[in-house]
Amino acid sequence: MHRELKDEGFEVLAVDVRNDRSGTAAFYGEFGFEVPNVFDTKSVAVGRYGVSATPTTYVVDDEGRIIWRRYGYLPGEEISLRKFIDRELSQ
Repeated sequence: MHRELKDEGFEVLAVDVRNDRSGTAAFYGEFGFEVPNVFDTKSVAVGRYGVSATPTTYVVDDEGRIIWRRYGYLPGEEISLRKFIDRELSQ
């Protein structure tokens, strides 16, 4: 999604709540992730967005409001997420 939508103004950012840079790099390498990643070592995002489980996926609008949220992951969930994002970008 990151590659496909970046030219449409949609950005994907991974926020790592652990401070395990080598583990994250290995994970990214193993699965071929190309999404920018930042480390939230002071739990700023955790506090602001109420992260209570990992993974947690948010879509945040350009004013910082959460407009879509899912805790955990279910196979195929990316399909409903993509439909939601396509609808939002078409408005």
